[in-house]
Amino acid sequence: MINKIFQVISRLVLVLILLGIGSQSVFGSALAQSNSEEQASTQPAGPIDPEELEAFLDDLLAAEMAERHIPGAMVAVVEDGSVLLAKGYGYADLDEQLPVDPERTLFRIGSVSKLITWTAVMQLLEQGKLSLDTNVNEYLDFEIPDTFEKPINLGHLMSHTAGFEDKGLDMWKLQADEMSPLDVYLKDNLPVRVFPAGQVIAYSNYGASLAGYIVERVSGQPFDEYVEQNIFEPLGMTQSSFRQPLPESLAGNMARGYNYTKEEYVGGSFEYLLTSPGGSMSATANDMARFMIAHLQNGELDGRRILQEETAIQMHSQLYTPDPRLDGLAHGFFANTVNGQRLLIHGGATNVFRSGLYLIPGQNLGLFISTNSSSGWGTGDAVIKAFIDRYYPVAETPNPHSAPGFAERIDPYLGEYTRARSNFSSFEKFNRLTMPIHIKLDSDGNLAISAPGLLLHFAEVEPGLLQDIDEPANQVVYRTGLDGRMFLSTAINNDTSDLFKTSWYGGSTLHLGLFLTGTLLFLGAIVAWPISFFIGRRKRSDAAQATPLSARLAHWAAALFGLLLLVSMLGFTSFFMDILPGFGVPRLYFETPPVLNFLLALSYVLAGLALAILVFAVLAWLRRYWSLGGRIFYSLLAVMALLLTWVLLYWNLLG
Repeated sequence: MINKIFQVISRLVLVLILLGIGSQSVFGSALAQSNSEEQASTQPAGPIDPEELEAFLDDLLAAEMAERHIPGAMVAVVEDGSVLLAKGYGYADLDEQLPVDPERTLFRIGSVSKLITWTAVMQLLEQGKLSLDTNVNEYLDFEIPDTFEKPINLGHLMSHTAGFEDKGLDMWKLQADEMSPLDVYLKDNLPVRVFPAGQVIAYSNYGASLAGYIVERVSGQPFDEYVEQNIFEPLGMTQSSFRQPLPESLAGNMARGYNYTKEEYVGGSFEYLLTSPGGSMSATANDMARFMIAHLQNGELDGRRILQEETAIQMHSQLYTPDPRLDGLAHGFFANTVNGQRLLIHGGATNVFRSGLYLIPGQNLGLFISTNSSSGWGTGDAVIKAFIDRYYPVAETPNPHSAPGFAERIDPYLGEYTRARSNFSSFEKFNRLTMPIHIKLDSDGNLAISAPGLLLHFAEVEPGLLQDIDEPANQVVYRTGLDGRMFLSTAINNDTSDLFKTSWYGGSTLHLGLFLTGTLLFLGAIVAWPISFFIGRRKRSDAAQATPLSARLAHWAAALFGLLLLVSMLGFTSFFMDILPGFGVPRLYFETPPVLNFLLALSYVLAGLALAILVFAVLAWLRRYWSLGGRIFYSLLAVMALLLTWVLLYWNLLG
């Protein structure tokens, strides 16, 4: 890669500039000093030649799309107020063999939409109609509960530190007539506040949509109308919209999203998002190029302003960080430093579209990419990494090594972790079982962070600060919150988020083990008891009469518990196995199956049976039912039934 870079430099006769990054090194002062000469490197002056840039991205996108099974993509690169490249790749519609056109083809950009919402908030802020520090209840016609002493303000919403739990159900719909007005959704789906405001990063679609509703309330206009008049129109973004369904003038240019399954592409339909300000926007690559230029020029494009310069500078500045050594979040943007370049970032996704917007203000450059495939996760980050490595490279540095004493310092933090962006109050909490995060020390004494599809290794480069051994831009801080809870604040793959240590009684291994053990134990009893009964009956013709009614009822209660437990587990599992082929996600994401209420009611029946089994277990010892081994076994069933009832309660399947 280095040789290719220098060949490009020599052909283009670029002016090399010296980049001294020793003082910015995350390795600490001693290591930075010893490697200062090695880290000071010459670098290209960015993608100066559009033809070379296009050839580079052509090769990169071809490889990414083939590897990840992506039918279509669009890319825009801007620099110094001009569009260096806006190009479509592949197909917007496979059936029609319709190619992606960067000027006409619309992709759903998911949560990149939030940048428009936050820009609207900043507009009203500079007009004096909003304040980042004011309790949001002063702008609303309903009440956010005062769960904690400190109220939520707009600054908390912009930095995703409002402390809301995450809710996903009833957020997506497949039919327009299933939509509800923004205010109705927000009032009917108010999430529980689970963290004090301003202390924990827990990404929130609800929080961003609440900000969009505040824009509605303060401006007196529907949100989509406001952004059309105050952002899209002045920027000339004529091929963009938050409206669902799209206006007729745009609907014909909407790309189709796809899910790659069983070695074929299955097309999905238009997805309707009830939290519209948080992610419903559809746009072209050319329109997103104009939006990027406006932000890189501090709010101005073609002589028209969407933000005053000082407001734009404020929006791009840091708003919150869990630790001064992490870039944290700007006012709506996520921030990260890669190869010495500060990036302002926001990713986005619907179920079948994946997008990413990346600004490098120091180079007056921006890159936007969007794909129309559910398998496009990671494409944007892979492209921007390759882009920065090519055009803004730094000298390779030795792999970091953990300082002495790291094992002792990190030991209290080892264990299982849960994303702060999780559900706490409904059965959606059950999702945690599918994505546990484990941290432990590896054989080299470094920290291994593992999650489904992810394994990273970190060394401690400063007390409390960890750096990815392979990707220096990935960093983690371990810290203790004000409530004594242990946290990992992570800046990984251009995303900043918090994880908290799971309590010993909330670990996925424990709960999955209880589910499995309990199911096997009760099913074993269901099989063994009839066999034992008929064997005993053959030996004693009066066996049925010899067994008291309460003893037989005890067996029936336990058998019924086992059968209903199996039905419940299979029922809930079926929800997550019922995948919509065109989207690659469970049908549950779009609609609530009627049988769900039956299964939740079944949990109450299981709880009642568990109490009955406990009573029968006491009677068995008092009245000496069965043999000693039989009484011990039934007592084990009683204990397991109570434990499983507690598990149902823990995962909000009761109540």
